[in-house]
Amino acid sequence: MAPTTSLSGLIYRRERVYYALLVFFSLIAYGALGAAVYLSPESAAGVLVYIPAFAIMVFMTQGLMVGRLRGNGIRVSPRQFPTLHKLASQHAATLGMKRLPDIFVLESGGLLNAFATRFWGRDFVVIFADVLALAEARGEAAVGFIVAHELAHIRRGHLKHRWLTLPGKIVPYLGPAYSRACEYTCDRFGAHCQPDGAIDGLLVLAAGRDLYRQVDAREYARQVETEKGYFVNRAELMATHPHLPKRVAALLK
Repeated sequence: MAPTTSLSGLIYRRERVYYALLVFFSLIAYGALGAAVYLSPESAAGVLVYIPAFAIMVFMTQGLMVGRLRGNGIRVSPRQFPTLHKLASQHAATLGMKRLPDIFVLESGGLLNAFATRFWGRDFVVIFADVLALAEARGEAAVGFIVAHELAHIRRGHLKHRWLTLPGKIVPYLGPAYSRACEYTCDRFGAHCQPDGAIDGLLVLAAGRDLYRQVDAREYARQVETEKGYFVNRAELMATHPHLPKRVAALLK
């Protein structure tokens, strides 16, 4: 495995650009709000009352989601899904993480996915059960890539200080563009940790755990050129994740 000092070269360059733009526009929004309060506190009072209400709503929604996760999910440990725990520990070390976040396996009705989240200063990685089943079907490398990708979100701090960028997401398409850039970065980090599972890890998301081995990765990547047009491009502009053929093509370069 490559040393952690090489990770900075894996960061997708647009991630930093979009993050800077989000912070810039957020600071303008916060500044404008502060000026409005200073110049006309009576007029601003009606708006300010909604801010704590919105913050409480977001806090409760996130808290309940994490509560359901902790209440129903299976927490990964050296004795509970030891293969997954070993993979995650190895990749966390490769990424230079000081501690392994809490990892839970959750039944999802056949969905193939995983995600990282954060609540009250605590990081979580959730692996859907059918993704973990890949390891039982000799797809351990693909699972390793998916786990490393989610760990990378935590390693890069994508879940921290979201209040700082929230107002900037009002700018059309900027928030999704930043999110897509983060996905490219995490794909690179995942491939750094599990190079033999990077392409398969993405193909699993495209074709499922039973059919992904039948997909020709380069042919799939060429769909970037054949499947395009106004609605294809518009759909991606509004999405938080790049289209999967683009992600496969980026890793094949």
